[in-house]
Amino acid sequence: MDPINHINNLLKKITPDERNRPGSLFLNSSKNEFITFPGTITVPRFSVKELVYGDITGFMENIIRFFPEFFREHALLVRRKPASDAHSLRFFMPLKGKLMDFVHFFKIDLRFGGDSSNVVEKGDTFHYPSYRTNRIYFKSRIVPVSEARPDGFTPLRLADSIEVDSDMHRHTMAILDEMNTGELTRGLLAHIDKTVFSTSQDLYPFFVFEFFTACMNVPYSVENELVKALELFEPLFISIFGKYRKEGPPVDKESALAVFQGLLAEKDGSIVPDDILSVRLRDYFGRYGIKRDDELALRGWWEIKIEGR
Repeated sequence: MDPINHINNLLKKITPDERNRPGSLFLNSSKNEFITFPGTITVPRFSVKELVYGDITGFMENIIRFFPEFFREHALLVRRKPASDAHSLRFFMPLKGKLMDFVHFFKIDLRFGGDSSNVVEKGDTFHYPSYRTNRIYFKSRIVPVSEARPDGFTPLRLADSIEVDSDMHRHTMAILDEMNTGELTRGLLAHIDKTVFSTSQDLYPFFVFEFFTACMNVPYSVENELVKALELFEPLFISIFGKYRKEGPPVDKESALAVFQGLLAEKDGSIVPDDILSVRLRDYFGRYGIKRDDELALRGWWEIKIEGR
């Protein structure tokens, strides 16, 4: 069977009653998210140039057994873009908001990230090593889209270019797929009330600029967590959109104010978050904590705690 079809068939076979078998959520020294699980699986050797889907079907069969809820209703995002994602597996699932469309984007990075004692087969010039692991490195984000198709999605862009100061002049730069978006994320966070967060947004920002738009991190992406996040992200995104696009909100203003009554308000012709939205965001993010004891500090890790998980 074609490996892409094989992987998608594995995803389709996940039943509604299957549950995750997670360990703990962490950030490593580079502030990348990973989650552990009670067991080990082997990641095969794969090409340094690009991950070939035929090499990874066995890995997918095993990882789904530990995290079926992360993959349920998702499809493989076959085309990898940017090129830096050539060693990852990317999945997406359409999400329907009250007025807008979104997708959940889930990415697993398979490059070796453990210690040398876990190496099964050494790498070489052309291949990454095969290794045993009890963790996966991932990204989990809700992305606003203008279109979701069976083979992918088109993000609803906030910006195509940015203005930067250089040599005492102001220049316009196109936003490219390969750009480091850290500065763009900081600019995005400047439009969000900092008091809603219970953790450092420098350490782990819940809102990031990716796919040319604002995305929301959902580190434990089971169904009920995605529902909770989307209920708040949709009105917040509508209020942010006008900060970037002169044409105003991405949906009809009157509809947005009616559907999100109490969460959004109009001020000086623009849509802004109402007090109730800030309260609900504060309650939502208040469930999160980032902890670090002496043992974690030695490893350069932080643990992400979620109340009720």
